[in-house]
Amino acid sequence: MITIEDLDVLEEDEFAELERRIETQIAIWEIKNLRGRMAIFHDDQHIGEPRLELKAIHHPSFDVEGEMNFRKTPVVDSLEGNMLIHPITTPIIEVNKDNSKARGLWWSIGIEGLSKFRETPMAIWSVGMIPGVHVKEKDGWKILSGMWQRTTKNEFHAGWVEDMQPTNTRPQISKEEDRARLGKYAYQKNEKRKSISQPPYPDTWEKYPDELDQTWQEMK
Repeated sequence: MITIEDLDVLEEDEFAELERRIETQIAIWEIKNLRGRMAIFHDDQHIGEPRLELKAIHHPSFDVEGEMNFRKTPVVDSLEGNMLIHPITTPIIEVNKDNSKARGLWWSIGIEGLSKFRETPMAIWSVGMIPGVHVKEKDGWKILSGMWQRTTKNEFHAGWVEDMQPTNTRPQISKEEDRARLGKYAYQKNEKRKSISQPPYPDTWEKYPDELDQTWQEMK
């Protein structure tokens, strides 16, 4: 606990360290809000509507063309009956020393109303992890990378032990193709599930200084 009186007797380097710690806490708060906004925009009802840009499209390694093409690609024929609600929880965030980069991991427990090709909407449980890298740009923190990693995506009444829905794509992919992509860490009743992604640890930026290095997520 530091009082106003304590500030008067701090050495210059101690004061600078205190400022850095405060900036880190502000960065964590801003990144939580950033990811919260992204979770809201995950709902495909927002596709095509004007929105605040949340991704680091000015970063030299960001695939702007690929991102824009993805946003233009329809996932379903009709938005009627579709819903994607994915609250994010348990944030674990580690910011580098100069408060310019941050890694984070969230769990997301979602509910969906999914109708792929004008079918009757299906009620779905969807649970997964969201690892991500964030960078600070001129107008604030942005998402550089981080893809949803599914643990379960199952029809509500069937349960995840007996049912696992593949990723919604055009054209539709097989369960084997899905298993090699976003479903690679999904629950399977005849397998031991891998605990991936790992959360970032306090030394993550010392061990993996490059923001493009994804090996920080691997099991230790």
